[in-house]
Amino acid sequence: MTWILAAVVLVTGAALGAGQAAWRWRAPHWTYALACGAPLLSLGVYLLLISGLATKSALIALCLCAAALGVRGWRLPVRWTRPPWIALVFAPFVVLYAVNALAPATQPDAVTYHLGLVAEWLRLHGFATRIGFYEMLPLGLETLFAPAVAVGGYSAASCFHFALLCSTVPLLWRIGTQLGLRQETAAGAAALYALSPITGMSGVAAYNDAAGVFFTVAVFALLLEEWQEPGDSWLAYAGLAAGFCYAVKITGLVVVAAALAWILWRRRWRGAVLFAATSSLSILPWMLRDLVLTGNPLAPLGNRIFPNDAFHVAMEQSLGQYLRDYGVSWRQLPWAITVDGVALQGLIGPVFLLLPLVLLAWKKPAGRAVLAAAAVLTLPWTQNVGARFLMPALAFYCLALAMVLPRQVFTVVVLLHALSAWPAVMNTYTNPWAWRLKGMPWEAALRIQGEDSYLTAKLYEYSFLKKAAAHLKPDEPLLDLYGLPYAYLPTAPLGPLPSAAFDNMAASLDLASGRLPEQLYSMRCDWPQQFVRAVRLRMEKPFLAPWSIAEAGIVRNGRPVKVSRNWFLHSWPEAGDAWLAVDGNRASRWQSWTNSKEGMTWELRPDRPVPLDGAWAMMVNVDSPQRVAMYVQGMDRAWRKVSDRAVMQAPPNRMYRHSAVKFVKNAGYRWIVTRIGREGHGPVGESFLASPDAWGVELVERVESIGLFRIR
Repeated sequence: MTWILAAVVLVTGAALGAGQAAWRWRAPHWTYALACGAPLLSLGVYLLLISGLATKSALIALCLCAAALGVRGWRLPVRWTRPPWIALVFAPFVVLYAVNALAPATQPDAVTYHLGLVAEWLRLHGFATRIGFYEMLPLGLETLFAPAVAVGGYSAASCFHFALLCSTVPLLWRIGTQLGLRQETAAGAAALYALSPITGMSGVAAYNDAAGVFFTVAVFALLLEEWQEPGDSWLAYAGLAAGFCYAVKITGLVVVAAALAWILWRRRWRGAVLFAATSSLSILPWMLRDLVLTGNPLAPLGNRIFPNDAFHVAMEQSLGQYLRDYGVSWRQLPWAITVDGVALQGLIGPVFLLLPLVLLAWKKPAGRAVLAAAAVLTLPWTQNVGARFLMPALAFYCLALAMVLPRQVFTVVVLLHALSAWPAVMNTYTNPWAWRLKGMPWEAALRIQGEDSYLTAKLYEYSFLKKAAAHLKPDEPLLDLYGLPYAYLPTAPLGPLPSAAFDNMAASLDLASGRLPEQLYSMRCDWPQQFVRAVRLRMEKPFLAPWSIAEAGIVRNGRPVKVSRNWFLHSWPEAGDAWLAVDGNRASRWQSWTNSKEGMTWELRPDRPVPLDGAWAMMVNVDSPQRVAMYVQGMDRAWRKVSDRAVMQAPPNRMYRHSAVKFVKNAGYRWIVTRIGREGHGPVGESFLASPDAWGVELVERVESIGLFRIR
């Protein structure tokens, strides 16, 4: 545990030191130094990672140098006169939170990408070249986790995140008093936020939500300081914190946009330039990395705005559609997010059923400012209604609630909220499967209970991970159809959230695992031999299913012509997948990923005109040339339809199991982890078990519903 605490002190001290230097050792409040120093420290770690120099010693040296910068201006924080009853309310939760933060990491996202990617960075001393969904997200907080994990392990990252949650409390208290609230009431507002079940659950894990709230609240506080004491320097510091909101979580971009709009509305032109410049220090590095790797600076989102070959627009839309409601109707949302705790992956607490009362705060100027901030921060939540995504807005709703309730009533509300948020009390009203803190694992926190024993008891997949780790080499490619907590593996897999590479391999395996193979139709078109510039397939009569092409080819003198690597392929949509129709593998497909639409095309263009007298294509759901037409571009560059006399055939069905595995193997993967069952990609695992020889795989490890398969 000593190394855990040392790591937290090291990273926190480094962020404070960098912040003190940025403020020229005159930071008006230590939380401001922390909010401005963390982005600078993160940028330093990013530069080490991008250059491949992020060794343990280099990360420690960077943190020590940053911490040393703050020695000159170091002083104890100004003491906060805490009302006794608030201290009594906070005390048991500080112990509860600290114990859970010190325990070995088991929370879902923490033990996948938040810590799994950090572990990979430390192994590689830099970023991996793999393009996946999580890999392309801005990972600013994870860069701060890196030195913490290097020194103190995964629990150090959880404790550092908890430290940022703790830092939010005095910051909210400061804002409340500046807006005219009594000290006791402002502290109560901070308690409402900090003691919310979702805040506690997320804040003590190696997540990024509580960190996002801290930096968001810091931006508001700095803008408030500038409002009361105009000066462009406030806006420059606000830009540092705002830019890091994006680096912590992609939805933080709304903070940058809203703050910049506020500055421009006030006609603070010089301040707007300073704000934009300092915020870009945290935004541009991640956007430029995404742009270089994928062609989309907003990857893995925004693929409709910036079409690219790394992600499918349709899969992004499908994921977004689910996240907008989680299968919960708007009428069910209030109960789901305040009491249930399962449907939206957490709860904020039953006292927040009083939230409609915050509208009364609109009568006060300070209330309007707080409600405006809350409304802006609620916008990202409408696109992902998970309880964690409401946390930034929740902090401001707590301030607004403190403004409208009478002092005695508000005190009762805070006490009831604290009581209802205690794990033993939550057991009496919330769903037993709700995502929340459920106890105080002090033995695991103090390492009286060994990590291995605790993880075996608390992490369902851990027994499988221990066995699988014995077979996998460090950073060996692994296709993950399950969603493993790979922080405890020696490699980071591809999947299971969408990327073009993952989508294509998973779709190929899902297709081949079907009991009956789908019916392909072959369309063959012949014409008098001529020099051809291009051959195009075009959707003429759409149908309610994706259009896919298993294989296509061209013919000269009745014989197939091999497609050259120098030829050009184009398709709309999903141009990056056009090659899948000419890779010689029927299990891999070019497909539209959405219902077919008139005008969709797939095109093959040789690097120079070639003499051809025919072409063919094998497609699903296309049993007539009236659905899909074939066109040929001659030397005069005019397109001529050649499919009026096309010959349509239905070749014998055949299984594609071996072909699907071959497609995965050719992509560089020798290992596949999949669920075994009927959920998700479970049918693939069942089929692997039933017919390993047909697939060309062998079962290496299995623990209950998870299987590790090796491609032969």
